[in-house]
Amino acid sequence: MKVSVIVPTYNRPKALELCLLSLASQLRLPDEVLIADDGSGAETRMTIERFRASENCQFELKHIWQEDDGFRKPRILNESVRNATGDYLVFIDGDCLAHRYWLYYHLRYAEPDAVLGGKRVDLGQHLTETVLSEGRLINSMGFGLLWDSLVGGGTRKAEEAFVVSSPRLRSWAKMNRISDDGIWGCNFSVPKDLFYAINGCDEDFLDGSIEDNDLGIRVLNNGAKLKSVRFLANVFHLWHKSSWSFTSEKYQHNRRIMEQRIALKESRCRNGIVKSVD
Repeated sequence: MKVSVIVPTYNRPKALELCLLSLASQLRLPDEVLIADDGSGAETRMTIERFRASENCQFELKHIWQEDDGFRKPRILNESVRNATGDYLVFIDGDCLAHRYWLYYHLRYAEPDAVLGGKRVDLGQHLTETVLSEGRLINSMGFGLLWDSLVGGGTRKAEEAFVVSSPRLRSWAKMNRISDDGIWGCNFSVPKDLFYAINGCDEDFLDGSIEDNDLGIRVLNNGAKLKSVRFLANVFHLWHKSSWSFTSEKYQHNRRIMEQRIALKESRCRNGIVKSVD
């Protein structure tokens, strides 16, 4: 199975470089990596070109760019999928670092009629700044991560760094279930055929809130299923200021779209990877 990893990014070149290094450190390397760039500047382009020319780049690396015109992440994700040659799509945000077994477990648990969803460790601000300044990976549970979590350094959900592969233990601890907040856009995978069946990402969403939850809802409405790869396919999110709020008009707009999906049991969006003609 040929695998395409899709990496959305916007003007965080140092974070993107670490993300690419984590992908280059995978037990099972991707066949290709597509950077879904929502309008970043020249520094991001140079970072990608430099990495492509380095000995770390053992996969095809594509830079899919669109002009900066506000939040248009769903649009650039759809365009990246159009350019993907893999049968299976795996998504990780450009400010996340992948555990060495991240891609291995996404592929091990893949099914033709399922979307796989994982969660993330949220690194604290100080630890993130240290990691970026030193250019080093944090892609597994270690003392520094645990310490930052326990002594109030800001790291949250450090438990998501543990790998638990025992089926019996996963079932007992309910790790094999998707939680109520559904799919997270920073860590999920899907067969390309299923992505097209639900018409990809909905480009009507106005900011980065709950557009990934909507994707999971449409998968379920399509008759497919969601599977958990929590505590298997782990990622580590680099800190940044939150860019949205529950009270904003954009969030309320997005919420109305999602509520309509649920009420009408819609499995496809109109403004997706294939445009509606009616």
